[in-house]
Amino acid sequence: MASIKMYARETGEHIHADPPEHRGLIWATVGRGKNGDVVTDFVSHDSRDQLRPKRGGRVVEGRAYVTGPNIEGKHSERFFYMGANPECLLPAYPWSKIREDWDQLILNYRKAHAEKEINGRVKADGKKAAPGERIGNGPGRLAWSPHLYDPDVRTLRPKFLCYALLNKKREVEKLYPVLVPRDIYSVAPADLLDKSLHPATKLNELSPADRVFGWVAPQGKGVRQAAYRGRLRIGPVTCDQDARTAVRRFDGDGLALAVLSKPKPHQGRFYLAAAANTPQLPLPDRTPKEELYQAGRALRGRKAYWHHAGLDPQHWNIPQARPDPAQILVGGHYREYLRPREPASDNDQDNEQKRRYRTTSATQRDSQNRSITGWVAPGTTFRFTIEVRDLDKGELGALAWLLSLPEDHFHRLGLGRPLGFGSVRLEIDPATTELHSGDEYAAYYRSLSGDLPETDATEILRAARAEFDALVESHPELTEIRAAMLAVARGKPGMPVYYPRTRPGWLLPGIPAPPNPSGRNYEWFTENDRKGGPGRSLPAATENSHHLVVHSAKKPDKRR
Repeated sequence: MASIKMYARETGEHIHADPPEHRGLIWATVGRGKNGDVVTDFVSHDSRDQLRPKRGGRVVEGRAYVTGPNIEGKHSERFFYMGANPECLLPAYPWSKIREDWDQLILNYRKAHAEKEINGRVKADGKKAAPGERIGNGPGRLAWSPHLYDPDVRTLRPKFLCYALLNKKREVEKLYPVLVPRDIYSVAPADLLDKSLHPATKLNELSPADRVFGWVAPQGKGVRQAAYRGRLRIGPVTCDQDARTAVRRFDGDGLALAVLSKPKPHQGRFYLAAAANTPQLPLPDRTPKEELYQAGRALRGRKAYWHHAGLDPQHWNIPQARPDPAQILVGGHYREYLRPREPASDNDQDNEQKRRYRTTSATQRDSQNRSITGWVAPGTTFRFTIEVRDLDKGELGALAWLLSLPEDHFHRLGLGRPLGFGSVRLEIDPATTELHSGDEYAAYYRSLSGDLPETDATEILRAARAEFDALVESHPELTEIRAAMLAVARGKPGMPVYYPRTRPGWLLPGIPAPPNPSGRNYEWFTENDRKGGPGRSLPAATENSHHLVVHSAKKPDKRR
């Protein structure tokens, strides 16, 4: 194998007028370089041009493995050719299993990206970008690898060129389309979820939440009864404030929000528990990646969105002048909901007084983020009614608990919750609440002239909640779930909420790492997962002493 220089490091543009195709057959001159063999010249396989190797070099026949400028700073591809003593590698498993693993991996790659992500990109000039074309820096702008868009390179066949994983016996365990691939674990995430926690498929599997809020059988199950009507209805919603006061509008194209990532199941450290009997506990740090998804582990629970506690009132006011408002500290927090403006350069060392990244005045908008034309102003109040029927005391108590969380605890509602939007405080109005038992309704309907008796709704809710609290206290696993939910609903004023990111080396001490305008959130996960790296797992919500480490950003390449 030899490296073949293909791209300009900064832009990813081809440096050859007629570059080789992926897996294309070429003639090349190969010589020794500082880090192994390098291709010094090449011609197409049917060319009549003569190659003249330099001293110590040789002319060989082989195939170029061209995955495109899919990594920032990438400048070379790989060239594979037959050595003097080729080794015949045997499969560690039947060929059918290796092929099945390949097909599953390719399918997983394809499901990870929407068609629009691959073939719907637009360049700065408005023209459609080819999937294998690099149109800038950062996720979504680099080139896509051929196996994501070219059907011809997805199916294994004779003389098919790809990467192989060898075991200690030098047997082929798996095949991959790229050198640094994703992988398929032996156990799928769904297999690590207890059956009792899967969506109900028939009526006798309904959870308390299904019974209160309603249920529809999964599509294609063909069961009867196929649905169950909920026993709770939300009435009309009214706003206490005038619409002009309650809603803040943004002119033009609206406010560009920070990029929100979709779930990344391959980051098992954030989703998995070490054992099924302790789902609240994370994986031990430095658990090898190949051991993440395996039998005996469990998913840690449902995703929760932390309340962004301790925000300064100015957090939601956006200054228009420089510097970039996304990188200005307000009460110790950055405006995490804003997308930083365009970076002034591709070099992350370009900064302002070692306090923030240097940006231009241009707003970043692309297929990765969303823009909004308005939001409900903080402090706005709404009123609505909840009608319930046929709830037992435990169900009513659970609902009462949800509607009366302790002070400074908040539910999350609507879109943009990871960015701090949608923190909602719910309170029951006892003066307008009426609750009656089934016996009281039966007596009322037997009479043609009677009235429903006066009841103390506050006392009824207190008694129902006491029964629910007793149920929770009698089950340690439920008390842990309650403690975790309350911790998330309360938030931590001294700790900002954002996706993990690296800290640039030029930043002054004592200043929190600002959002990177180039969107390189993946750098933290790369550093966390590197061989010999910290391998940190997401701490439990109730953990107060074991927070995530802020990794230092990788030093810039001196050749840049």
